[in-house]
Amino acid sequence: MASDASTLSWKVPTQDWDGGIKSPDLGPVGDGVPVKIIKVCFSSSNNLSKNFKLVKCDSSWQIKTIIQSILISGRLGPNVQNPGCFGLRLKHLKSEELHWLHPDLTVGEVEQRYESHHAEAEWKYDLRIRYIPTDFMKRLKEDRTFLLYFYQQVRCDYMQHHASKVSDGMALQLGCLEIRRFYKDMNAKGLEKKSNFDLLEKDVGLDLFFPKGLIDSMKVRVVFHFSVVPLLY
Repeated sequence: MASDASTLSWKVPTQDWDGGIKSPDLGPVGDGVPVKIIKVCFSSSNNLSKNFKLVKCDSSWQIKTIIQSILISGRLGPNVQNPGCFGLRLKHLKSEELHWLHPDLTVGEVEQRYESHHAEAEWKYDLRIRYIPTDFMKRLKEDRTFLLYFYQQVRCDYMQHHASKVSDGMALQLGCLEIRRFYKDMNAKGLEKKSNFDLLEKDVGLDLFFPKGLIDSMKVRVVFHFSVVPLLY
């Protein structure tokens, strides 16, 4: 992972923990300065049309202002109480080069320092939870939006980097638990019906819950294991 040496000396951004997020002073966009549209990707939605936000800014905007503009928009959910825990990560899609962007960096500085080395379309901005407060259990209970986003981020990392490496039994159990959470409003009998499994496979996709190798080799066991899901609670 590529990064600046100064990244190691970062401190958790200070913030008003009790007051929650405050509206940033965005100022005019494009007032004599070229406008830039940044696509910031999320880990919080299974709906592809909702897992990113286009942020209109210019070269003077700081990274922390971009983050604040997303959080106050309500796209992640209501009442975010831990804004200082979020960070932007810049990823080069062809080389897997990664950079955590300092909150005080401006868009112009990011362009000069990183984006200028590759085509703009090869870069991806990810909004991620970068810091965990010391009293995180208390904060997670108070901030449901933060809790859900953190869960989705960890789950996304698991599916991308670890799901294919764990045992089949563990992958199966974790996948079924996620199905139960995904259909939290459906009773156990509804989950056991074959029609709902067909709907899940057709409209949602099993790859949202299980690694491909497990789907290819153990599909019958996946169907059978649906009857075990209610016992996991």
